[in-house]
Amino acid sequence: MNWLKQNPIAAFLLLLAIIGTGVTSYLAVDATALRNEAQANLDSQLQKLKQFQNQKPFPTVDSLKALEESLVGYRAEVAKYRTTLAKMEAPLTPINPQEFQDDLRTAVDELKKNAIEKGVALPDDFFYGFDAYQAAPPSQQEVVELNREFRIIRGIANSLVDLKIGAIDSLKRQEVPVKAPATSPAPPAKPGTPNESPKAPAISTRTFILTFTAPQEKLLSAFNMIQDKDEFLLIRSLALDNTSPQPPPRSQPGDSSGSPAIPMPGISAKSSETIQAILGRESVTASFVVEILDFPDWESEPSTQPKAPSPPK
Repeated sequence: MNWLKQNPIAAFLLLLAIIGTGVTSYLAVDATALRNEAQANLDSQLQKLKQFQNQKPFPTVDSLKALEESLVGYRAEVAKYRTTLAKMEAPLTPINPQEFQDDLRTAVDELKKNAIEKGVALPDDFFYGFDAYQAAPPSQQEVVELNREFRIIRGIANSLVDLKIGAIDSLKRQEVPVKAPATSPAPPAKPGTPNESPKAPAISTRTFILTFTAPQEKLLSAFNMIQDKDEFLLIRSLALDNTSPQPPPRSQPGDSSGSPAIPMPGISAKSSETIQAILGRESVTASFVVEILDFPDWESEPSTQPKAPSPPK
């Protein structure tokens, strides 16, 4: 103790050395702990890397082969389905606008003559829904599609007259706007944007509304006739309206005994007085919204051979 009192500077330096040694030891222990933790984390990451390096990449050759086989089968089924749809479509027949207008007028005259013979009423201005082309023929751009639509509608109208329905009340078509040909070149595509041409829609439709009046027993025949057409027709909606909403009277005015007796073949008048009948003959006004479906050809046929897969890296 005397030495420490006699040498205060040395004592201070000794104390400072002891404190520095303690701090240094603490920092060394803490650094060792951090190093051990970092080493453990590095060993874990190296282990995961080694596992990934030893694994085989996906997809494998077998999985790519199975995918190629499924694509070939899928393309074959799509081609088969397209062939089936093509058989259900009405073909497009080349025709010029004047021939179309002449055929339309001839068909109207023939239908009116047949309707008179079968006792079927037609509207005075009936023109198969192509009223816009009575005075002027259509353009060359739309005449082929119009001709196909006209042949389908004409077949339905003629079949209705042959069924001897009561009347064709109206036939209205939904006009399809004709796209004007482009007069100026298309603007150039932006850099980095592929210059793709617009594709045709997968399905296109032409709609007409047919309203006719027929006895109840012939309505089902008319419905089946439209459904059995060779063309791809879709009845979008059907509205029915009974022409006689009120039921027939059960008795004659002033007669409280019921409906009058009706003579029956082979039965005497006296016996027939006990037979009561309720007569009623109603017709139905039916309004069909029919769509003519068309499946435009794809711009490019799908390849039947799949591309060779890239080898896995």
